[in-house]
Amino acid sequence: MIRMSLPSRTIIRFNLPNLTAYQSSGVQMLITLKKDFIPFNFNGNGENEKKVISFFIDTFCEHQLADNDYMNLKLHKNLNSSDSSSFYELSLENILKHITHIIWTDKVMPDYFVSKVKDNTIYHLLNRLEKIEFETKNSLL
Repeated sequence: MIRMSLPSRTIIRFNLPNLTAYQSSGVQMLITLKKDFIPFNFNGNGENEKKVISFFIDTFCEHQLADNDYMNLKLHKNLNSSDSSSFYELSLENILKHITHIIWTDKVMPDYFVSKVKDNTIYHLLNRLEKIEFETKNSLL
């Protein structure tokens, strides 16, 4: 497994709703990768991009964030990457289901994850995760 150095960021340890401390730390690690998934800066074929995707997937799975109950997820069709407002209605549970779906679909359809980076889906999902993290922190203060 490739270990990437995370950007320096003070991570305040707290639990997101319905997640363990370990899972919450995984979500916080994923959020720090958001800047790596800006489509403008991402070509998907470079070694660095492959390492970032691999690290993202490893972190997601190692921190037990995968939710295999994504088959009933009908919202996926309603997500329009050009309209970011639809992403900001997603719950934490649905975000994790969407990411799980993207990761597992990538196993069957190579470069599916890359296509979800290029169409802004991953970036918008990480933005929403960051907003949930921010709201949770503020509610604890």
